[in-house]
Amino acid sequence: MRLLFLSSTVPVPATDGGRLRVLNLLKQVAQRNRVSFLALETQPTDKEGIEYLRSLGIKAHLVPHTSRLPSITLRTVSQSVLKRKPLTVARYDVPAFRRTFHSLLDTGSYDLIHYEMFHTGQYCLETNARSLLSLQNVDSHIWRRLREQTSNALRRCFFRTQERAFRRYERTMSNRFDLVACASEVDRDLMNEICPGLNSDVIPNGVDTTLYQPDHEVEEEATLIYTGSMDWFPNEDAAIYFLDEILPTIQKKCPNLKFYVVGQFPSERLKRYGNRPGVIITGRVDDVKPYIARATGYVVPLRIGGGTRLKILEALAMGKAVVSTSVGSEGLNLRAGDEITIADEPAKFADAVLQLMENGSMRRELGDNGRRRVETEYEWRRIGEKLQGLYEAVVAGDSGTTGTKYNPSS
Repeated sequence: MRLLFLSSTVPVPATDGGRLRVLNLLKQVAQRNRVSFLALETQPTDKEGIEYLRSLGIKAHLVPHTSRLPSITLRTVSQSVLKRKPLTVARYDVPAFRRTFHSLLDTGSYDLIHYEMFHTGQYCLETNARSLLSLQNVDSHIWRRLREQTSNALRRCFFRTQERAFRRYERTMSNRFDLVACASEVDRDLMNEICPGLNSDVIPNGVDTTLYQPDHEVEEEATLIYTGSMDWFPNEDAAIYFLDEILPTIQKKCPNLKFYVVGQFPSERLKRYGNRPGVIITGRVDDVKPYIARATGYVVPLRIGGGTRLKILEALAMGKAVVSTSVGSEGLNLRAGDEITIADEPAKFADAVLQLMENGSMRRELGDNGRRRVETEYEWRRIGEKLQGLYEAVVAGDSGTTGTKYNPSS
């Protein structure tokens, strides 16, 4: 199958959950198809990332850009208003990306176009080729949770406008694709509520269990960890929530506790927490696995989010006991109390962590059960097989309407 895969960013190095998902999906589909890949340059390392993808047999193309991420400018705002797009979609409406996309369509023949999120899905208006939209989360749902979690009136107003903008965009755009692949059944239900009759399926997040393996010999006592890209607001909110509302209770009974916040681009506000006893804000690390391996337990105090958390799957693959909020574990098929511990109130979250810290056999049982779950349900190889099946169904016309050849004048 000839596949054109569009992404707003290069997934190498895989420094956050979104890039991890894209990289592993690409690895899987490249084993079975002739894949062309197009992304926007947003990092200094993107050229090296493109070369890595080419080493996998992918025809990878990079659209040069001047900033780490497209800026929100007056043009972005005007595009958002005139074209009725959310700001975070309009910022990726880049003329150079459009020109390269058109050039690839003019010079190549593709059986299917894979659009990763609405950042690239906005370009589907310019072709009627068979298409699959892959969603890492439901954006309108995230903006709603952002609105609900802030008491600042100006922020609430802005979050509400983006919530409504995304809900309108999701409703009007989703049916333009032959198939919409969501990251969880929860997200699929949300999308079908927004867009009734939507042709949808689920491609969950996963983990490479050959890379993420238990190593209990290096585990340190009284050590907790939370990981994630800290320039993603839900991750920063989770870390600060834990630091302010939960950690002090734990430290009263466990004063020698160490808490690691591991992830790139921590804000100055978050960095200041590193002055507190037992708190380590690492910033970007080359490999997160040694940090997870040393931890006694893994915490996921998320209050805002969508999709499913790769961080939980990675921790479980390494045999770690995980304490999470309901939002953090949302969309994952995990048995509470058997494969993961769920606690939503700060006091209950602290109690759950302390119980696991004090009970080594309980920690090991949760970690072992979690490892078995990811091996059977969340291995990337299995997920790649399902995605391939969806591709084949779309191309065969078993999903959605029949596409036509690209018309460069559209």
